Amino acid sequence: MSTNPDPVTRLFRACEPGLALSPGDPRYINCDDVRGENVVRLIERSLRRADPSRPEVKLFAGHRGVGKTSELFRLKGQLERADGGPPFLVVYMDVSASLDVNDLDFPDLLVFTAGEVQQQLAAARIPGFGAVTTALGRVWRDIKGLLGSEVTIKEGEVDLGFTKLTLELKNRPNRRNVLRAAIERQSTSLLEAINDLLGAARAALRGSHREGLVIMIDGLDKLVRRPLDDGASNTHERLFIDRSEQLASLDGHTIYTVPISLIYSPRTAQLEQTFGEHNVPVPMIRLRGPDRAETSPDTPGMKRMREIVEARCRFAELSMTEVFDGTGTVDYLCQMSGGHPRHLMMFVQAACNSIDRLPLTRSAADQAVRHYANSLIREVPDEAWSKLVVFDEPRNDIPKDDLHQQMLFLLYVFEYMNGTPWYEVNPVIRILDRFNRAR
Repeated sequence: MSTNPDPVTRLFRACEPGLALSPGDPRYINCDDVRGENVVRLIERSLRRADPSRPEVKLFAGHRGVGKTSELFRLKGQLERADGGPPFLVVYMDVSASLDVNDLDFPDLLVFTAGEVQQQLAAARIPGFGAVTTALGRVWRDIKGLLGSEVTIKEGEVDLGFTKLTLELKNRPNRRNVLRAAIERQSTSLLEAINDLLGAARAALRGSHREGLVIMIDGLDKLVRRPLDDGASNTHERLFIDRSEQLASLDGHTIYTVPISLIYSPRTAQLEQTFGEHNVPVPMIRLRGPDRAETSPDTPGMKRMREIVEARCRFAELSMTEVFDGTGTVDYLCQMSGGHPRHLMMFVQAACNSIDRLPLTRSAADQAVRHYANSLIREVPDEAWSKLVVFDEPRNDIPKDDLHQQMLFLLYVFEYMNGTPWYEVNPVIRILDRFNRAR
């Protein structure tokens, strides 16, 4: 087997779109100045200034693939350092790695959080701290008793039990309702037991000169949005709004990633009453020039998108001139991405699949964009086309109804920030005949 992939393969692997990058990764590019808001700095300052005895809850919103996880990694690194004050212990967990985001409810999240908090606090080896409290052991025995033979777990496995129950929830979709019902009956007690554990950890951390705890719960922005008939209008509102009091009650600073469409819900006011501070989403990279002038290769955003591509090329041990047949081809892919880093990586990978050897040609780039455009033709609902036309030019606001929330969530409309937000149609939609007929 070859241990030295060919240049196209190296480039393809360097542009993995689903890989979140830490700031120390050579592929990571800081985009704060071309997003319009430094959300990481805002949250870090707020957490460091907050009273440790009054935990803060932050919602980390933004389009899927805009780089939220990479920014969380950056925030985690900054909080764990003592640059701005005593360091925090950060418990980072990714829901999408352990639960089914196509069908996720509050009991699943609660059990997942219990298991992750236990495991990560035990791994941190905090002096004088044990990862199993009396309260947590008692709740686990009660849940086991309700589950009966549904889950086979050995006696005394409190330290692994919640993690195993999380796996059962993911791997046994036909029994989820039974498992959830048992967990729901103990949800208040389980939340209190998790807080008992977090409180013990915070007390132990104070003795080791650390500021306290920050819990980051990532992956919830991927939660599939479906209409419901149980009182909540959709799955997003059922979790984040109807259960907001419970989500906000963990005994430690907590950050949840949430779908961008949620903060444009008509029920957002309820969300802010619980979580407090107005939520600033992670915006797209602005490709337009000052005053929202037309996109040109010389705008700061376009230059930054080229830097993103160049960093991937360097990682693949290639130069931009080796990878592209000209600057026009890379600029075209940057423009069609709309400032969405994951889409840019997807386009480069798709273009790689159209060639046998470098460079990537404009023809290969066109084909990559067309593949995505064809998927949009199949996806966009009929009733959305006339609404999308409105966003052919930048608009300062977007309606809060269900269809427009869905258009944000499914990346048909992008949000940007330049002091104030604005909204534009996904640029790939502009090349579709259906869009132009509607226009």
